[in-house]
Amino acid sequence: MIDSTDLPKLWAAPDNSRLTSKQYSFRLPVHVAAKLAALCEMYPQRSRTEIVGDLLAAALQEVEKGFPFVQGRYLASDPETGKEVFEDSGPAARFRDLANRHYLKIEKAMGNDKPKPLYG
Repeated sequence: MIDSTDLPKLWAAPDNSRLTSKQYSFRLPVHVAAKLAALCEMYPQRSRTEIVGDLLAAALQEVEKGFPFVQGRYLASDPETGKEVFEDSGPAARFRDLANRHYLKIEKAMGNDKPKPLYG
């Protein structure tokens, strides 16, 4: 997972990312476009696509961290602590399920016949 404070280090390192075959296009608020242009100028070894992808990954990680835990059904007791463990039935669980579904669909469209889910 990408932490937003690690992005400058990431942008200074070699790139190992895979890109989707589908291109996404959207308009940005002017102030966001100006900040993106500044980052592109500061890190010329990175493409705008790489920088936007990294920013989105970091932002999505922060959003996911902010989802509240909603206690669902009882799963088991932790063998070390004896504490009861419950399923998360809130927005984080829904997000992971939907992300898995879309990830598997994208991977299959890119030719990966047996992709593993994004979340276990």
